[in-house]
Amino acid sequence: MKIRLPLSKDRYATIISAYAPTLTSTEETTEQFYSHLSAILHSVPTNDKLILLGDFNARVGQDHERWKGVLDKHGMGKMNNNSLLLLRKCSEFELTITNTVFRMANKYKRTWIHPRSKQWHLIDHIIVHRRDIQDVKITRAMRGAECWTDHRLVRATLQMRIAPRHPKRAQTVRAFYNMSCLRDPSYLQTFQSCLDNKLSTKGQLTGSSTEKWNHFRDAVKETSKAVLGPKQHNHQHWFNENNTAIEDLLSKKNKAFMEWQNNPNSAPKKDRFKSLQATVQREIRKMQDRWWEKKAEENQQFADMKNYKEFFSALKTVYGPLKPTTTPLLSSDGDTLIKDKKGISNRWKEHLSQLINRPSSVNQSTLDQIPQNHSIEQLDVPPSIDEVQKAIKQMSVGKAPGKEWIPTEVYKALNGKALQAFYIVLTSIWEEEDMPLELRAASIIALYKNKGS
Repeated sequence: MKIRLPLSKDRYATIISAYAPTLTSTEETTEQFYSHLSAILHSVPTNDKLILLGDFNARVGQDHERWKGVLDKHGMGKMNNNSLLLLRKCSEFELTITNTVFRMANKYKRTWIHPRSKQWHLIDHIIVHRRDIQDVKITRAMRGAECWTDHRLVRATLQMRIAPRHPKRAQTVRAFYNMSCLRDPSYLQTFQSCLDNKLSTKGQLTGSSTEKWNHFRDAVKETSKAVLGPKQHNHQHWFNENNTAIEDLLSKKNKAFMEWQNNPNSAPKKDRFKSLQATVQREIRKMQDRWWEKKAEENQQFADMKNYKEFFSALKTVYGPLKPTTTPLLSSDGDTLIKDKKGISNRWKEHLSQLINRPSSVNQSTLDQIPQNHSIEQLDVPPSIDEVQKAIKQMSVGKAPGKEWIPTEVYKALNGKALQAFYIVLTSIWEEEDMPLELRAASIIALYKNKGS
């Protein structure tokens, strides 16, 4: 039997009640039952909360290591012939048997008494999706309930958590390439030749300035990804750098502990373990202190040299990057504190619109009285390729790339066909007076000065 209950808005809970064939049934009957069960489970929408209640006549046992996710650590008894069919079905649909999740006395798990041996077994199960196991607060047999049968009533208490649905947004994948490779002349030559071959394979740059830019940008990104590879972000930690020494200390301590456990009445072995335990703690503290002192001295040197790029880079490798936070803002009237992201975004839009889009109060007649300089016609001539090379050389390295995600180091590595292609893109933008959107998009970053709102 199956029933689908509405929970909130477009979320539902599907409850299935199942009665499996007994051990004396034929294989054909049992296979037919699990075939019907599979069909019903396939028909349940993926977003539904699933609660499968059943007398499955299956003793699932305690082998939670083999059936991870299906069984937990608190099962009971041994497996029977029906158990394998149920466990496979739960594994196939990523289901968890909640009777095995909670630690309690066996008398609160047993659900059925064998008529001849008078032994109690767990054969009635409450099963949910693995992802929803946190909804189940307790599953237990109710010994005081009179059911007029040889089965005990099994009850599960659930507190269903329904996560709000957020619209899927296209994720912006930021490609950070390993720029240090370009310092190696052989890598630099390989990158330049691969980029030239990529541009030759894609053909000549044609179309509008935006199309030419997209053509060039894609070739540069593909080559950078293939040749340079992604940048490795290594988070440094004192434990990792002293891993070998720590392992040696711990192995000695563990060996002494096992010797003491094998002979617990031996006072010398106990004293040796306690001594090694204190030594390990003392040495590990020393390693940690030495590592932090070394990092502090390195950072102090960077600060004294006013090398703030290396200073903040060293801080980031130790502590990791800062997690972005949302800072609340006051409304324009100063009475309401805005905390939601959409409201904060609208408040910034309102503020910047007032700040930047101010009406002009200059008198036009005053401007007309100002003597005008002669126009310098030569500035209207498109730049030469030598001027482009000179401008690229003057660019600073180690800076954050723009919206196109091409670092300065890549532009500096351009030569031959790649430089000629980039020059074609620039002259096309100059002549058509059409700047690609990526190259004219601006990012506004607010820096709080610890005063005012």
